[in-house]
Amino acid sequence: MTEGALALHPGLLLIAGGLLLAWLPRMVRATLGPALALAALVLAAQMPDGAFWQTEFLGNALTLVRSDRLARLFAIVFALMAFAGALYAMNQRSRLEVPAALVYAGGAIGAVFAGDLITLFVFWEAMALASTLVLWSAGTTAARHAGMRYVVVHLLGGVLLMCGIAGHVADTGSVAFEAMAADSPAHWLILAGFLVNAAAPPLSAWLPDAYPSASWSGTVFLSAFTTKTAVYVLLRGFAGTELLIYVG
Repeated sequence: MTEGALALHPGLLLIAGGLLLAWLPRMVRATLGPALALAALVLAAQMPDGAFWQTEFLGNALTLVRSDRLARLFAIVFALMAFAGALYAMNQRSRLEVPAALVYAGGAIGAVFAGDLITLFVFWEAMALASTLVLWSAGTTAARHAGMRYVVVHLLGGVLLMCGIAGHVADTGSVAFEAMAADSPAHWLILAGFLVNAAAPPLSAWLPDAYPSASWSGTVFLSAFTTKTAVYVLLRGFAGTELLIYVG
């Protein structure tokens, strides 16, 4: 696979497909949703090792896709969950839920393939917004209120992550997403941003608050991606950090 194959990035396929799906009739959504997830699964399984589509943004070297066995494993699991969730939601009448869920899954896959912190942040925030829409699509008062609390917590986590990334770039001059130690204020902020999505205490109440408020199919999607993506970035960024023993 060459750099030009980024058009076949499984996460981008799901995001583009989800945005398109919202405008299509219900029966088309019901069949195309699982098909898109299955295509993403095939693409994720075929992603070779290496870095692809390296570019520059504001003087920073970005690596939009970095694939290895760890990233590929998580991407395959996420695509499988998207496929299973889309099958389960085939009778879901909400026009919003499945399209938002595919964008959500695409953001998770994009995050695990991200080779730099800026690309990671973009997909991280796409996940937060799409998962909020999945929750709100239930259309109930409980879902609306839980969604407001959910998005506030996750936007807080995004702010912590962005501040940590800015500090890391100022300290090191690099945006590469590599192993870090919790040895500076910037790295502590990045770790805190990751832990919010992992539902680590004391900011864990969003999980039991949000999941039961979603629809019968939305709960499947909400349980599949956010905390698992957080596990991946902790493995990638902070493996061996002693604090994680106590958090776990």
